[in-house]
Amino acid sequence: MYPIFVEASGNITEAALSPTGKEQVTMKRIRKKFRDMKYRHKLTILLVTSSLVPMTMLALYSHNSMSRLVRHNEVEDTSSILEQTRESIDSQIEVYTGLINYLTYSPDIEEVINEKNMDNYVAYAKYTQIVDPLLTVPKSYHDAINQIQIFADSIKVRHEYTLVPMDEIGQEWWSSQLNDEVQVQWLVNTEKPEIAAVRNIYDGRNRTAVLCITLDYNKIFKPLKNIISEESGTMVLDQNQNIVYRNENIQDNDLADLRESDKILEQIRKEYVAVNSTSQNTGWKFYLYKTKKSVEKSVYQMLLAEIPLIAGCVLIIFILGMAFSRLFTRKIEMLTENMDQVNHGSREVTVTSDAEDEVGVLIRSFRRMMGEIDRLISEVYENKIALKEFELKALTAQINPHFLYNSLSIINWMAIKSGQKEISKVTLDLSTFYRTALSKGEDMVTVENCIRNIEAYLSIQLVMHDNDFTVEWKIDPQVKAEKVPKLILQPVVENALEHGLDVKEEGDKILQLSFLDAGDAVLLRVEDNGMGMEQSVAESLVTYQAEGYGLKNVNDRICLLYGEEYKIRITSSVGKGTVVEMRIPKGETS
Repeated sequence: MYPIFVEASGNITEAALSPTGKEQVTMKRIRKKFRDMKYRHKLTILLVTSSLVPMTMLALYSHNSMSRLVRHNEVEDTSSILEQTRESIDSQIEVYTGLINYLTYSPDIEEVINEKNMDNYVAYAKYTQIVDPLLTVPKSYHDAINQIQIFADSIKVRHEYTLVPMDEIGQEWWSSQLNDEVQVQWLVNTEKPEIAAVRNIYDGRNRTAVLCITLDYNKIFKPLKNIISEESGTMVLDQNQNIVYRNENIQDNDLADLRESDKILEQIRKEYVAVNSTSQNTGWKFYLYKTKKSVEKSVYQMLLAEIPLIAGCVLIIFILGMAFSRLFTRKIEMLTENMDQVNHGSREVTVTSDAEDEVGVLIRSFRRMMGEIDRLISEVYENKIALKEFELKALTAQINPHFLYNSLSIINWMAIKSGQKEISKVTLDLSTFYRTALSKGEDMVTVENCIRNIEAYLSIQLVMHDNDFTVEWKIDPQVKAEKVPKLILQPVVENALEHGLDVKEEGDKILQLSFLDAGDAVLLRVEDNGMGMEQSVAESLVTYQAEGYGLKNVNDRICLLYGEEYKIRITSSVGKGTVVEMRIPKGETS
């Protein structure tokens, strides 16, 4: 059992897993990596794999077939070479066989063999004038002939090397191998080395002479030597399985120490590729053998020739796989990218397709879905704006203008009658505030009307606060005619007084209101030097739903009318005060 160690997070450490567990973890990682891979790359892998598998099978089958053919051709070529070489040697043997037969039936030779009582002088004359030319002239035409000899009972004294008494035949190396056959016998001495073509000549049942042609061993077997290449060898066996000729050019030769033909043949059959051919003239069996490595070298060379073709096919498959996968997934990738843009806030659909396949249907469905979403979003925004307008109108409707104005007029008349000028002023300010706030039911008012509304409101607030704060104004005259939403500053000024200046205990209390030209917008700023707050708290004011009509309502109203880029900006610092800024685009009347 393998111990299992668990990390603090609860995961099993990979080092503590068994080999099988590690393999499973590795396989899971590979599968996850494949799942997370782009669809185009997956399709490329699929196309390449589906092409490479049959191509590999076809290449293996083709290579195996070609390898068998190459091996067969190697054997056929080797057999053909050996057959031609054997025929070349046989043609030489036929020439020398014909020469022996010619000399055997020559009348002059027959006369020398059959005449046993020939006078020495006559015999010498015949030997010199007739026999010697017959036995020496062929040497000038055939350089493989070492000498031609006749051994006969009729020859009493050796004449040079050509004519030899029969009783001296035992001195020849081939005499022990000679049998009683009439046909030409081919005998080989591998130690000397030398080849003897020997024929017995009979008179009835008695052998009267022997004709022998001695041949140069190396010249007769020279064709065999010429066909030996690297990692090959040749061998010739006579009818008695004796080694007549053997030559090898093999590195790491495991045949070098073997001398017996049966063991050599057994090793050749096991470890070599061999062919053989039998001579009809001599009965000799010719062998030509090669190491399997030399035959496989041809197969290896063929494989090297195939590699560029295979590599080219693989490269083409990869290129086509990538091209087709890119072609097939291009629209899907565009759709995915467009969906990602939508996920990040964009509602613009940029991908199109008129194809009737599944991808085309999916793209058109996405376009229809986004169109429906845009329509619904527009309806929701319009409904929210309408709702805010209805709420504002409902708030405004709660106040009966004529009843309010008449009531304020009566209060003002009573204050004047009783000599209460201050009450009269407050009453007039209150009347101005509501007149500018109601603005005959209009949603947009001029900056000048907005200033008059805030002046009236602050005049009332100064009375209520015993004039314990000071109001400063900054107004650019060119913005007075611009339109802004009504009642947009009153909640901000109210907050500045209630949460800024009212809680300040020491020092002058100053409220500064600015109506400035900011290029393409009107900048409305309310600044106080009250207690202030943390910046994070200040930023949360526009999201906090307070009782009544607070900063959040003002911010939502501005964003609905002009967009998120015109939202309220609040800057505050503890002990230094707060600044609230609003930007209203110029020329907006809705």
